[in-house]
Amino acid sequence: MKKENFVFLGLLGIIVVIACCCGFLAFQKEEKEEVLSDSKKIQEEYAQYNNKTNESANRTYPLVELSENNPFVYKNEEQVIEILEHKTGLIYFGFSTCPWCRSILPVLEEAAAEKNVAEIAYLNIENIRDVLELDENEKIVTTKEGSNNYYRIVKLLDDYLEEYTLTDKEGKEISTGEKRLYAPTVLAVSNGKIVGFHSGSVETQKSGYDPLTEKEKEELKKIYTDMIEKMTEGTCNEGC
Repeated sequence: MKKENFVFLGLLGIIVVIACCCGFLAFQKEEKEEVLSDSKKIQEEYAQYNNKTNESANRTYPLVELSENNPFVYKNEEQVIEILEHKTGLIYFGFSTCPWCRSILPVLEEAAAEKNVAEIAYLNIENIRDVLELDENEKIVTTKEGSNNYYRIVKLLDDYLEEYTLTDKEGKEISTGEKRLYAPTVLAVSNGKIVGFHSGSVETQKSGYDPLTEKEKEELKKIYTDMIEKMTEGTCNEGC
């Protein structure tokens, strides 16, 4: 066999080995990503802002420590609408850079654990909502449209949602004539019927950046556990 053939075969062998190694590493990475649970992803989603500063507010984000086995599960808008219209479940609307959301989330997890709630549907609403602003003439303008399914959710929750208000230069609140799904909002739904609704935190917590006191945590947890009890009323857990 000619020397050139040996060189060619040697190079071919090296290429095959490298390709196999790359393929194996890619497979390992993909497999790792696939087995990463929603609980772990959501834990990491919120933990990434721990001890970091919100530049616009010049405040440190509230610390969030969720367990690796927390009950939060990612849901898209259509899945949430299905729960609202037909199913039973606990729904959390929020996003990781919302200070109020970060404040209430561990309390919600604790309430769910006490009441044996295995799953909380989580819809990140940061980028699906519309944005209204006042222009230089103090006229209301839409600077960002919400998603079609966001408007469907707002319509389903119309009786529970607060007005979407803006603040003018003099500090006066201006009604936009629309409703707004604010974060955080927690819903308890039983067979397509809303049996519990809570938006925000507790009245005594004046800023989402302020840590909840033990008394405030207990007050908030009771709100959530009462909602869960209404949701599970008449539900048979075993032996049915």
